[in-house]
Amino acid sequence: MAVSLGAVPAQAATPPSAAATAATADPVDPPLYDETSAGGTVRVNVVTANRTDLSSAASAGETVQSYQTMPVVTLKVDRSGLDKLSAQPGVVSVTEDVPARPSLDESVPIIGADQASAQGMTGAGSVVAVLDTGVATGHPFLKDRVVAEACFSPVDPDYGATSLCPDGTDHQEGPGTADSGTGPCAAIAECDHGTHVAGIVAGNGAGLTGAPKRGVAPGANLVAIQVFSKFDSEDVCGPGAAPCVLSFTSAQLAGLEKVLQLRQSGTPLVAANLSLGAGRYATACDTDPRKAAIDNLFAAGVATVVAAGNNGYTDAVSAPACVPSAIAVGATTDDDQLSAFTNRGPLLDLLAPGTSIVSSVPGNGYASKNGTSMAAPHVSGALAILRQAFPDDSIANLQSRLKNSGKSISYTGADTPRINVAQALGGDTAQPLAAGNDFNCDKKEDLAVADPEATVGGDAKAGLVRVVYGAGKGTAELNQDLASVPGDAEPNDYFGDSLAAVDYNKDGCTDLVVGTSREDVGSATDAGTVDVLYGASGGLGSGKAALHLEQGTGSEAILASASEAGDRMGAAVAAGLTLDQEPYLVIGVPGEDIDGKTDTGAVFYLRGSVNRTLIQGSSGVAGTLEAGDKYGSSVAASPECVVVGIPGEGVVPYTTPNGSEVVSGQVDVMAHELNSSGVPTHLASVDQASPNISGEAEAGDQFGASVSATQAMFTQGFPWLRRGTYIAVGIPGEDITYSGQAKADAGRAIVLRVDRLVSPPVTEINGSYEQAPDDVSGAPEAGDRMGAQVAVANRDPAASATDTTLVMAVGVPGEDIGTVADAGAVQVFGLRSTTPGATDRWVEAGNSHGMPGTPTAGHNVGASLYGTQSSLYIGMPYGPGAYGSLYSMPWANVTGGTVQPVTTYAPGTGGLPAAGLRFGMSAR
Repeated sequence: MAVSLGAVPAQAATPPSAAATAATADPVDPPLYDETSAGGTVRVNVVTANRTDLSSAASAGETVQSYQTMPVVTLKVDRSGLDKLSAQPGVVSVTEDVPARPSLDESVPIIGADQASAQGMTGAGSVVAVLDTGVATGHPFLKDRVVAEACFSPVDPDYGATSLCPDGTDHQEGPGTADSGTGPCAAIAECDHGTHVAGIVAGNGAGLTGAPKRGVAPGANLVAIQVFSKFDSEDVCGPGAAPCVLSFTSAQLAGLEKVLQLRQSGTPLVAANLSLGAGRYATACDTDPRKAAIDNLFAAGVATVVAAGNNGYTDAVSAPACVPSAIAVGATTDDDQLSAFTNRGPLLDLLAPGTSIVSSVPGNGYASKNGTSMAAPHVSGALAILRQAFPDDSIANLQSRLKNSGKSISYTGADTPRINVAQALGGDTAQPLAAGNDFNCDKKEDLAVADPEATVGGDAKAGLVRVVYGAGKGTAELNQDLASVPGDAEPNDYFGDSLAAVDYNKDGCTDLVVGTSREDVGSATDAGTVDVLYGASGGLGSGKAALHLEQGTGSEAILASASEAGDRMGAAVAAGLTLDQEPYLVIGVPGEDIDGKTDTGAVFYLRGSVNRTLIQGSSGVAGTLEAGDKYGSSVAASPECVVVGIPGEGVVPYTTPNGSEVVSGQVDVMAHELNSSGVPTHLASVDQASPNISGEAEAGDQFGASVSATQAMFTQGFPWLRRGTYIAVGIPGEDITYSGQAKADAGRAIVLRVDRLVSPPVTEINGSYEQAPDDVSGAPEAGDRMGAQVAVANRDPAASATDTTLVMAVGVPGEDIGTVADAGAVQVFGLRSTTPGATDRWVEAGNSHGMPGTPTAGHNVGASLYGTQSSLYIGMPYGPGAYGSLYSMPWANVTGGTVQPVTTYAPGTGGLPAAGLRFGMSAR
């Protein structure tokens, strides 16, 4: 039976991770077994991996709702049906179809919507869908603004649910079908909720007595969709609360699918507003049955704006606000304090006013209401205004405009922006970066370039980083002799040995992570340190004091460790934001000695209050502790997962399963979610002895010597959009047999895809990327070292990936061009093609892709690579020039687009001092 949702129901607990669901766990939510243990049936939403699995899943019970575009079916099942679903291949999750409750004069000026209206930005030309208790379509505040209506109101005698559609059926479309001012809803007090929400989005009080002046977007139109049913049971509504209105998840799914159909038929929808929800979710709910619908809308250019919930949770939101592609909205008061009732935490995307909000109610009246239900429509209306102002922006960019321009509200555990529409309309000042980093908070792309072998104050190879600020704002130098940078410049420190970038303190400025892997700590030579240099309006290092990370100092795992000779902490670093928008930092310590074993390696993982050491074979971490593994020689990460390269790992070749290990290499892939041991959850260990991985494990392969990762949306093999991570793995020591001859260290690369809704969650795609196949440019030669560096990038993260948007660059620094030894080259591949050579582009000095110069011996093109959404950066630390250089090549040059000019950064030009030695060794 259904339960009252005044409190969190047991069956609304966070579902198991998608990886666990697909690979090992029962897809059936455990409380469902209890509900059916005494007989009877329960309504469930069944999510499958593919729509082709739906017919088999549906045979487990009675179908009460099916869908045209999603791999979801709603069933009534008994215990035997649950058992069948539990054993059914392709079933991802089975959760109860829980009925959920519905979760302006002052609020409109607070968010700057009145200023937007004064500029003529009213949301005209856009439509917002309100999935709620219906809308009083004849209300003067909303009159003539509702352009389409539909009703999805399930009838279920077992739950005491009856329809609120005018004709009493569970589905009705057309004028009047969602009008809460007439029909069954008119006599129920709770049915005023949808009209109040609609008024906040798009009300217009011009010429009306006693009305608010306006909603957020008074020029926008509305689609009204009724997704609630009437319940007459106090078991469901609560003591003394019957009758009430609640919304089945299945009704919301049908409503969201209707929004998609309207969008596809030409209705200019910009947002679907869901001021409802239930449950408590501290992490992303990838197995929620509404995820597919919300993802599909996102891909179609429609934001799903969801109330975060009114439980006062400090670290969680309700569902479906927990779906990553939804916009989760919390509530504030008029004086920018968090509303006492609002849910909050890392999953929260935006804040908006939600306390004492006056808006329309049926009967041509107005009333004040509180709740995140009132906050969400402020954001939906704001998106309508931004769509009018920026018609070519993606939904992701419109959301970024709101985030980047909002007023930051700080609270325990997170900072969340309260929207300001006027600021978001501020042109370039609110423009989100298309790519790259912003170290001085001006929304212009900046660039940091390392020269770890530069002389500083007479100290050879002390190292430095040069910063080029965008919009012609000059250059700067960072080194350890500056007061803003921890430590002192000393010979052979190699400051800038590795770089990463992230807004680590979430203040709107990108921060630079700098590894100094050969820093001496006390008497421990080459122990290594890492510094986080904070961005500020005056540039890197001009604001908050740097965070210095050194073993034996600080807190938690780093404090508990000790600096030792040869540790090389910071030889590799990675940083970014998780799906929950929480900053993280991954630090490789490949020379760490543990339990008397040299160079076993280790990794530090930092995220919020999490500070952990990852050591092979320790609790919760895969692998066996062995000398020479060099765990953490390379690291990469995406919002979803962490990748650790272990090029010294010994593996047993599959061709000799009873033979000895060979030092071939391996990579570990982990999810950011912590397991029961408090460390990132292991997803896979991959090497060339793994099943379904191309190649053969051989000594010296150096599998995992370089790794790179990016997140992408894709539909490959599936009828619905899903999110995954693409990982490039370099294998520069791979020997390739070509024309009957073994080419030592010719090298190659492979690509792994992480999709946690299938089993296994990590698989190789597209086969081997090497020069041997006839359709791939070049020919493998000894010493090419293809894969010494790899860089993957997603040029359009908001859209389904294509060969021109999801790309991989592979360095071939030992490539001989004609008779020119070690001139080097870069090969670029589109990752959506199953044939590597179909999209292969070959880049060398002076060829048609725009790279300057001519092939020159020892330049080693491809020794340094870095990719952003807009550009491929090719570092040239070995020349041309006495100090090195860096090229910024638009991706269009190597993805079939018009070749554009390549920008050269070199000491002695563009304000960069004519000094250094290995400029371009790394960049961010």
